[in-house]
Amino acid sequence: MNDVFSDVFALTYEPVSNLLVGRWMANVPDRSLLPPQEELLTAALHHNRCRFWLLDMRAQQAYSPLLLEWLGGLLAQQVVSVLSSPVFMACVADESHRTEIESIGTETLLRQQAEHEFYPYFFSDEAAARLWLADSQDHAHRPPRQ
Repeated sequence: MNDVFSDVFALTYEPVSNLLVGRWMANVPDRSLLPPQEELLTAALHHNRCRFWLLDMRAQQAYSPLLLEWLGGLLAQQVVSVLSSPVFMACVADESHRTEIESIGTETLLRQQAEHEFYPYFFSDEAAARLWLADSQDHAHRPPRQ
């Protein structure tokens, strides 16, 4: 399955790895950066309640603080109760965004999300993100060490 939500975002389900993979194909302004949450959840439901997501944000030239709001919105939509828990999301970002990603705001959000068994983590390498997601599937109710 390959769903294109816009001219800059595509979503694919990889059955062998049991991953829902979203990719930004071009740099976009803040408000159009984030894929529609309901469509993302619908795709996850369609694929056996897939709880393992890889979001590739490397095409983005700037880190958007709106990403934190979007992650909070996913939690508000009760993504964990819709898909079962826990839910694991590996966000692959450009290394140049590390300072923003490691900010106190991001760290606080990650801790809050973990309390609800929603685990978004950031990576600068897709292979490492995929390995973490594969390990997460082996540790059904807790995330592996990053």
